[in-house]
Amino acid sequence: MAVASIFSLVADELMRVEEKLGEVVNVEYPLLAAVLQRIVSTGGKRLRPALVLLSSKFYDYIPERLIPIATAVELLHTATLVHDDLIDNSSTRRGVATLNTIISSRATILVGDYLFAQSAALATESNSVRVMHIFSRGLMQICDGELRNIFGNGSLEQTRHEYYRKIESKTAALFVAAAESGAILSNAPEDVVQSLSKYGYNLGMAFQIMDDILDFTGDERKLGKPVGNDLRQGTVTLPAIYLLESRPNDHALRTILQSDTSDPDREEKIKRVVEMIANSSAIVSARTEALAFVKRAKDNLDILPDNEYRRKLVELADYVTERNS
Repeated sequence: MAVASIFSLVADELMRVEEKLGEVVNVEYPLLAAVLQRIVSTGGKRLRPALVLLSSKFYDYIPERLIPIATAVELLHTATLVHDDLIDNSSTRRGVATLNTIISSRATILVGDYLFAQSAALATESNSVRVMHIFSRGLMQICDGELRNIFGNGSLEQTRHEYYRKIESKTAALFVAAAESGAILSNAPEDVVQSLSKYGYNLGMAFQIMDDILDFTGDERKLGKPVGNDLRQGTVTLPAIYLLESRPNDHALRTILQSDTSDPDREEKIKRVVEMIANSSAIVSARTEALAFVKRAKDNLDILPDNEYRRKLVELADYVTERNS
């Protein structure tokens, strides 16, 4: 399923989001402008701004109110990626060298902060206190998720409940903000706002679980980053949790997570565990959970009129578990 097909009904508005992103990078200081342009031009599928737009199509659709919010969501997402790459010491993303590999750590942090600030400024253009609250809540949740991830690195005692709490904050929060903001700014009834908010939550949860599955099963060329990257960072995700549960006496994974990064055999050990997980029932179990979240996301749409926009939201939910990057 192609993303372009799913987003076809909001393609014109997404072009306006790109133009708005272009305005953000058009700053006076040339070096900052070049850095911002580099980040924005290597953007992803624009899934989150598309979610804002599709969620707003059922009632009073006013593009002038929605384009800034859709852009703000994408900037907030981009800022988190800039910080993530620095925290994880990642060298590539989407097949391109990360910002932290070409400028200093201090400068990378400030660029991410600049994007956060730009996102907040765009959110104020909604003239909606509720939407601005949603954005501030989303940012706090994202930071909470990242801190849980950092403090929990290398821990082998993580439960599925703790994993869900982490990805709810790290990923699903922004999907919630996108869907909820779109509904609010289109003057949707409160029951519809809440249903779309739940749709965003379930969609985001499924999206992150699939990301964690692809970290073991994906193609590095399509992922744009090394397979097994989470293990290298000491991050225990759902497939690894399932493996630990099914093989409590197998110490291979524990050895990797507890080994020193200077271990000359660490990379080979990581490859063996990645292969072990990729070929185990852990992947099937994790995918089953992702599909359950997708089903709940689609059920959340029952309140909406059965039209082409609702069908695209259904397709988007299906896409999340069918994608390969």
